[in-house]
Amino acid sequence: MPSAELSDRELRLLRLRSQGLLDETKMGSLTEVASSALAIQAQDVDVGKLGIRARTTLTEAEAVRLAARQSVCRSWLMRNTLFLFATRDLAWMRPALFERPLGPAIRRLGQVGLPPAEVDRLLDLLRERLARGPLPRPEARELLLAEVGDPGENNARIYWTFHAAALRGILVVRPALERVQTFVAGPAGEEMPRERALGRLARRFLRGHGPATVDDLAYWAKMTKADARTAWENAGRTVDVATERGPMTALPGTVDPPAPEGPGVRLLGEWDHFMLSWVDKDLALPTGRVGETGTGVHGIAGRKTAFADGVAFATWRPRRDGTRIEVEVEPFATVPRGARAGLEAEVADLGRFFDADASLKPIRR
Repeated sequence: MPSAELSDRELRLLRLRSQGLLDETKMGSLTEVASSALAIQAQDVDVGKLGIRARTTLTEAEAVRLAARQSVCRSWLMRNTLFLFATRDLAWMRPALFERPLGPAIRRLGQVGLPPAEVDRLLDLLRERLARGPLPRPEARELLLAEVGDPGENNARIYWTFHAAALRGILVVRPALERVQTFVAGPAGEEMPRERALGRLARRFLRGHGPATVDDLAYWAKMTKADARTAWENAGRTVDVATERGPMTALPGTVDPPAPEGPGVRLLGEWDHFMLSWVDKDLALPTGRVGETGTGVHGIAGRKTAFADGVAFATWRPRRDGTRIEVEVEPFATVPRGARAGLEAEVADLGRFFDADASLKPIRR
């Protein structure tokens, strides 16, 4: 029997809690932030910082300092983008997930004139160099250019070689929050039986994204549905949850929704995983707004977005001038009742994080 029946609002509140996006769930450790979500979108360092800010009590300076430690790194894995990982998690996640994205990377390299044997040679070259110490990305690029000559259109030969090297466990980016990337040797893979690794992945996914479905895991991890079902079956003890959107799964003890006094507001950066981790985007993004901004199938997720109780209600832009930040909010319609105080609090928290004097520009609607 299902253990609970959840409205859409209750489901959103549970996911906000699992994502660390409630005031009471904010964390004080960068490793904990990365580990709780399994991965934080951080293709752009500034976007990664916004994801961290929304989930922690850290300041920007503290986050940057902690990001230089071995406990966190950035790397490619599930998608053609960089994520922030807890290094210990990447050690077991990469062996479980790398094979599926590696195929397209190798094919892409073949399309730009680098056959598999040549790719292997280049990866061995990177591995040997990284064994001697950190390698700034510009130097890594020159190292490869000396071998391949032409970098290819849009630097494709270089980029996809770095991507394949990350998938093979040869390199990661550390310090993780510096704009100029430095590669270091990747962590040794934690080998374990595949079913056990997939089961751990499912359980950790539910901890950071539940309640969710097996299709959500397949979507998030870019894995086959067959592998996702195997993961679900090996996740250990879970509970079934009835929701307005159909049956879902959660971990025991996590299905009692919080009861906030007013609408919780969060200012999230582009491509934040709260917007993109589940197949069903309509729960968090208002119907009709997916795709409206011309940013592809994810639409509004490509812009900085304001949420109240987990529903997007506006986009926002920070304008920084020295030690001052002015935040401009553009509602889709009107600001939800009771949300203005939350907006003010979020703007103040942006100031706290970036050590700046932050203010909210008057809202036009």
